Amino acid sequence: MTPVKVSVLIPAYNAAPYIEQTLDSVLAQTWPHLEVIVVDDGSRDDTLAKARRYASDKVQVVSQANAGASAARNRAFALATGDYIQYLDADDLLHPDKIRAQLACLRQHPGARLAASAWAMFYHEPDEQALRPTVLWQDYTDPVQWLVTAWENSVWMQPSAWLTHRTLIEAAGPWNERISLHDDGEFFSRVLLKTTNIIPFCAAAKSFYRKGLSDSLSSIVSEKAVQSHLAVCQSYEASLLAQRDDAQTRQACANNYQRLIYEYYPHYPAVRQLAAARVRALGGSTAQPFSTPMFRVLDKLLGWRLSKRAKNFVYQQGLNPAAWLRRR
Repeated sequence: MTPVKVSVLIPAYNAAPYIEQTLDSVLAQTWPHLEVIVVDDGSRDDTLAKARRYASDKVQVVSQANAGASAARNRAFALATGDYIQYLDADDLLHPDKIRAQLACLRQHPGARLAASAWAMFYHEPDEQALRPTVLWQDYTDPVQWLVTAWENSVWMQPSAWLTHRTLIEAAGPWNERISLHDDGEFFSRVLLKTTNIIPFCAAAKSFYRKGLSDSLSSIVSEKAVQSHLAVCQSYEASLLAQRDDAQTRQACANNYQRLIYEYYPHYPAVRQLAAARVRALGGSTAQPFSTPMFRVLDKLLGWRLSKRAKNFVYQQGLNPAAWLRRR
């Protein structure tokens, strides 16, 4: 019997500080039947040169003019020959047993073609102590319920947590190259809605998501990125309601629009007005503003709008924890 082959697809743009550690984590996988495809998306640093040092019969490195991460992922998928696809950003890492454990988990669920893994955020070095389970860290038999649960609780699975059979990707369609923000959520929501079997969660499989050290919040987000976020909410609504249109799914979609409003206030009023119109059309939202403990107090004292202005000031002045970590 031919062993299952997994294609690890890595879009890379200006990832020179990280690409070697990422590729090392892939080549350390205990599942031997791999191909690795790195697509350098017009990097201006030496990402391409570093990646080419790994080129072999197992590692293919190609380059293209800068077109965005989604275009690079689509290029890599077009070159892939594996039965399963492992997407991996060029600064993220896989635990050595990630792919082997996930394939073993899939074999325990005949017919399953998509599995999630445990994952942790990190700033400098991966740490399994940072694994923080959410309501998504369990098996699901209904992809609609998976999405509703994710959106109601404002939680997610980072892209490398998934292992996906290529037929699901072919059915869902390519990454949307017009979207620059939340592109992974938009893509995997379409993939999830193509599943017809159990979506197992594989606790023994682990991946690590490198958290950026941004000094500010919405003040550095471009108009194009905010429009992209709105387009993602619209895609979520169209995809989910086409599968099931009821009070629960409509509220889940409304909550996505409402969180967009919270995230970008007081900026981008035109986009926020469009989102607010969809919240009303969908019957209203139950989403609450996301706040740290300190700002939850301000939310209650001042209301979320004034509290959000205070939060923006803190980030703009570099007083947030991420900025402190950067200066260390």
